[in-house]
Amino acid sequence: MTDALPLPSSPRVIPTVPGPPVIGSVTQLFPHRLRAFLTGAYREHGPVFNVTGLGRTFTVLAGPEANVWAMKESSRVLRSLEAWRPNDQAFGVQRSLISVDGPEHRAFRRVEGRTYTRSYLGANLRRALSVVAEDLAPLRAGDDLPVAAFCKAVITEQLARVVVNGAARPYLNDLLTFVQTTLMVRVTGQRPRLTETLPGFRRARARSLAMVETLIDEHRRATPEQAGREPDLIDDLLTAQAADPAFWSDLDLRMAAIGAFIAGMDTAANTLAFVLYRVGRHPELVPALIAEADEAFRDGPPSMEALGRLPHLHRFVLECLRLHPIAPALTRTVTQDFEFAGYRVPQGRQVIVGTTVPHGLDECFPDAGTFDPGRFAPGRMEHRRPGAFAPFGLGTHICAGSGMAEGLILLNLAAILRTLDLRGDPAYVLREVARPTATPDDRLTLRVAGVRHPAVSLLA
Repeated sequence: MTDALPLPSSPRVIPTVPGPPVIGSVTQLFPHRLRAFLTGAYREHGPVFNVTGLGRTFTVLAGPEANVWAMKESSRVLRSLEAWRPNDQAFGVQRSLISVDGPEHRAFRRVEGRTYTRSYLGANLRRALSVVAEDLAPLRAGDDLPVAAFCKAVITEQLARVVVNGAARPYLNDLLTFVQTTLMVRVTGQRPRLTETLPGFRRARARSLAMVETLIDEHRRATPEQAGREPDLIDDLLTAQAADPAFWSDLDLRMAAIGAFIAGMDTAANTLAFVLYRVGRHPELVPALIAEADEAFRDGPPSMEALGRLPHLHRFVLECLRLHPIAPALTRTVTQDFEFAGYRVPQGRQVIVGTTVPHGLDECFPDAGTFDPGRFAPGRMEHRRPGAFAPFGLGTHICAGSGMAEGLILLNLAAILRTLDLRGDPAYVLREVARPTATPDDRLTLRVAGVRHPAVSLLA
């Protein structure tokens, strides 16, 4: 009698997060709820689980082990196209920096990345500082600072002046309506497609695109040397188009140029709003922040290198990025079957990589729900654990503007604290909304208790 051949082992079945019939977990996938939802599901189901709703299935990879895997393997088996193609189409293009992978992505990034670096911001720091000085100057003791609106206005204008030598102020409401609505319709699914047919949206779209077209035309008519300025993003794009017109169409240039405005209003601006929320929420930490801000501006505008060396300000911002990450996860499509944590994920499946799930895990950040900037101090450095900290995404698609974003947040925080004595409302309870990324709601204000230094002194 011969030994029986072993039966092939059955593949492990990926667990599914339970939810109501039909809609499943769809309402939990909006940006302001996503991290908490994925973190809870990770604790219950482990690093791989499915979420379903409205006839769709997403496989979630979460936890520090998923982040480590994604940094090594995601470019081999995942792609961005399906998640971002609807957004490209709204802008009239077939591809963009955020929707392509491989050589095309690297080509976009080589051209668009230079003006989103912290070093580029450092070289243009006075222009960025002049914006926040202008917006702080009218504030007086007794005024209320509307946090979310203030941050969007400041950072969007800073990026316009620094990155494309433009001005966003006359078009801010149009840009907010156009860009945020497009993302909520095309990417996050928070609004129906019908929204794009409404007169207000169509008017905002037309004015926003006309503004960008005008900027590009101005750059075509005058080189940086002729205009007396340093080369900016649009100059880099025009140079790339001249070298490879088959790759860079006029619509590709428009899409890349408007990215300067998109980058501010839904990433750095919302993070700065959460930073100011924490300033009001933790008055015991503010004196150390003010002391560093005063030191930074003691001899005039600080350099980016000097700002980066301010330990309390830097740790404060990092802790805000941990607890309030603007990009809580990445959505991708599987290009070929792969295995992770003992499960097989099939080709064609939509995948959510829960990059910021580790931010809320006690095993990565002890007492993770507590706001504690000291966890980034020497001797602790809790974020150094592999896969633990990913506020700007990870892998080949890590945010191209992460250096500039962090620099702008540090610069603006220091400038605000140098200028104003701010007090939070003890009765305010944080309520996050998604427009489309998470931001504090419009009820968040800080009271101006006094003006510490005139705003104009920031530039002295």
